[in-house]
Amino acid sequence: MNTQGTLLLDFAHLPLSRQELDTARNCVAGSKHTRLTLLPNHVLDPTCEFEGFVFDCCADDPASVLPITRSTFATTAVYECMADTIAFLRISSDTAHATAELLEVVRSAEEDEAEQLKFDVMPDWSTTSLAQLQDQRPWRESVPAKIGVYHAFMCSTAQNTCEHKLFIVVSGHCLHAIEELYNLWLDTRGMITSKQFLECAELDGCARPLCAITTDSPRLANRLGLAVRFMHDVDAVAATSAILPTTSCISRDLSLARCRVAVTSEAVLLERGKSGVVFDCFAGEGFWVFMDPRDSGSYRMFGTELRSPAIYTGMPCRTVPLHSLFPASNKANVVGAPPRLVRDLPYDDIAADVSVVYHRAATPLICFLFPHADFVQELAKLGYAINDGITNLMPIVVYCEDE
Repeated sequence: MNTQGTLLLDFAHLPLSRQELDTARNCVAGSKHTRLTLLPNHVLDPTCEFEGFVFDCCADDPASVLPITRSTFATTAVYECMADTIAFLRISSDTAHATAELLEVVRSAEEDEAEQLKFDVMPDWSTTSLAQLQDQRPWRESVPAKIGVYHAFMCSTAQNTCEHKLFIVVSGHCLHAIEELYNLWLDTRGMITSKQFLECAELDGCARPLCAITTDSPRLANRLGLAVRFMHDVDAVAATSAILPTTSCISRDLSLARCRVAVTSEAVLLERGKSGVVFDCFAGEGFWVFMDPRDSGSYRMFGTELRSPAIYTGMPCRTVPLHSLFPASNKANVVGAPPRLVRDLPYDDIAADVSVVYHRAATPLICFLFPHADFVQELAKLGYAINDGITNLMPIVVYCEDE
């Protein structure tokens, strides 16, 4: 009996290696109702985990067919800072001080005495009314995978002036909660359907990546004197404020709709997009935001939602990182990985010209694929309109765990 699903290679862009093709076929081997759509940023990472795809299956398929990882619900969030030319000049003219302040924020997150987000934070449904659902205890966020201050030049909403803007951008996920979710999936995947897994309360408890990475942002804004918009976290035990996000993208998403379950890897489901697609180039280049159609009805900085040409259309949200096990087959449009500067506590010896500080001194990455014209043409097939433009969020100071 044939149980092989569908492998869609229309958007693959780069030729697949034998290892990639075998891995892709294994992803759809569990059910004939599965489908794997490879995106232009498909790659095998240094741990041989496949990235750059949208997987979807029938909701009644067993949960074992889902390609769940330990980084589910990884999110990139962008926060606009209030217009402040003095703040920009202060940070950009003294990057040594700004970097030290940034690393102090990271250190404070590492040394926070509160326990991290886990399943035991979830509200007790048996003793709590629906109108008073709150966390069971205070918790602290995981250290972000990437956090920094960026700037950009953008056309105003009226499209008649160019404005200079500052942003705080944070990437990461809830390490402990997602580890528990992954273990739950391992224990139950052979006994429940994909729909049952997507509807479990534990999944709702883990779907707070935005909350989990935003509490570092106010610390960074306060230390660097950046004015931001705050919102109240109504789910927290104590009064807690977080920065109001301008936009966010879940790069490893789980979704249930129309009797289908979708899983993404380094891709954003366009149906669940907010405003623009945040694309992580690499720390030295910053982020690109692929703009959506201009929004003249409300203030959405990066436009309205992209028009999705088909169900479960995904847009890549990260470039292709290439490493020693799977190097670049074509050297054109490839940017070499920059040398790494790593600093341990204390951070008194940060050089004045440092804009990116890494947590790890060594990495298997060799280079990155720069999103050139051919790459962008592939994105146009997925729903991006080239005339809508691209905004480059350029780094001023950045902390990065690894690329």
